[in-house]
Parts: sequence; structure tokens; C-alpha cells
Amino acid sequence: MSVVISTAPRPAGRHRALLATGIALFGRDLTVTLTNRAWVVLLQLGAVTPPVVSLLVWTGAIARGATPPVPADRIVTWFVLVAVVSMVTSSWTASFLAEDIRTGGLSIWLVRPCPALAHLVANNLAEKAVKIVVLLPMVVGLGLVFRRQVQLPTDPSVWAAALGALVCAGILSFVLDVLIGCLAFWFEDVAGVQGIVVLAQRLLSGAVVPLMLLPAEVQDAVRFQPFRFTLAYPLEVLTGSGTAELADWLALLAWTGASLAMLALVWARGVRRYEAAGA
Repeated sequence: MSVVISTAPRPAGRHRALLATGIALFGRDLTVTLTNRAWVVLLQLGAVTPPVVSLLVWTGAIARGATPPVPADRIVTWFVLVAVVSMVTSSWTASFLAEDIRTGGLSIWLVRPCPALAHLVANNLAEKAVKIVVLLPMVVGLGLVFRRQVQLPTDPSVWAAALGALVCAGILSFVLDVLIGCLAFWFEDVAGVQGIVVLAQRLLSGAVVPLMLLPAEVQDAVRFQPFRFTLAYPLEVLTGSGTAELADWLALLAWTGASLAMLALVWARGVRRYEAAGA
């Protein structure tokens, strides 16, 4: 009787190996980001400046008699928090992934014993970890200046809901960005598509003008489009709206799940095309 000894890694061992790889990639990108501290500080100053300008414009207009469609405290809270939420849910992956596909750099990650997109996820999380440390003092300082008008929720369930919305928003934003980068499997240049999507996202996510300030008819028209859920919806939860709307939560989960399913399909087909080309 012969005994066959399997050399295949057990699931638990494979999961530990993937976790160790993820931690190593995260640590590598964290170190790289920390070596560019001045760049990170300047980047976060640039991120917080537009909300500050918008906040000053709106508070000045309200002081002169303007009557916005929502309470002034909600507008102030939105602009104080928008830089943090925008940073947490942002993604900058498309151009780097597209470059790797065009130049053949993706091949290195396809043959490594970890998911090919793991380094992009690690980079996204590592940079955000450093950026949040730099950005939070700026936002706290801004909040102290407008402390009489900043109304943060006191109910722990609202914070839990906001955290869930932020996680889904971050995943959705990242996956949409990766999908743009995946277009490089079929097209030589994706910069044009990326520019259009970035513009649409800024307009439809509430980054430029809070969606709650739009006319009711426009709000209804853009309510269930995906870009709203990458920024506006977590802010709506934090500022006192959107927490009890089941339809909005279902739409957020549906867009997140649909984007992941689309990425799995596009990635599988793109990699087959990439390997067939001999890159």
C-alpha cells in the first residue's frame, strides 16, 4: 500500500501566506510614501483648500441673507468633512495599471504567488494611512474655527452606518478606477476615458457642489447613479440625511457588488488577451 503525501498548501496556510504578503506590500508602500512626506503634505493642503474656499463663500452668502435649501449647519459640516471623506474614498490606480499593461510590467505580478492586483490595493491603503495622519489635523483645525456650526452625529449607530458607507464607497471608487485601467488591455491610450470619468465623478459625486443643494428634480435624477455613492452618500449619512433610506443602501450595495462582478469578468478576459499577445 502506498501513501500519497499532498504538497498542496492547505487553505489556512494559503490564507496566512496571502496575509503575510499583503502586510509586506503594505509596509513597502508605507515606507515609500513616508519618504515623500513633503509631497504628501502639499497634496493634502491642495485637497483641503477647495472645501475651505467653498465654505467661506457659502457662509458669506448665508450671512448676507441667502437661504439655502438645507440648514446652514449641514452645509458647514459637509464642507468640513468633505476633504477627509474624499481622501478615504479616492483612487489613483488607473494610469499606473494602464502603464503596466502597455509596457508589460503586469507580467511580474501575474507570475507571483499573490493576486495580481494586491500591490495596487496595498498602495491605495498605505498612501491613505499616511495622508489621513497629515489631513486630520488640518480638518480638526477647520472644524474648531467653525465649531459652533459643525454638527457631528452623537448616535453610535450613525457612525457605524457612515463607516459601512465609507467602506463600500472606497471599494466602489477603487474598482471603477481599476476598470478604467483595464481598458488598456484593448486600447492603447485610456487617458481620454479617464479624464471624462474623473470629470463626471467630480460633478456627480458632490465634490464640486453638494448634491443636497441641487434642485429637487435634479437630485431625483442623479440619486441612484454610482458616483453619488463614492462621496456624497457617506457625507449624507454623517450630516443627517440618507441614514433611513433603504433604497439608497440597496443601491450602494448593488453598485458595489456589480462593480466587483464586472471587474472579475473584465480582468479575466483582459488577462487572457494580454497573455495571448505574449506580453
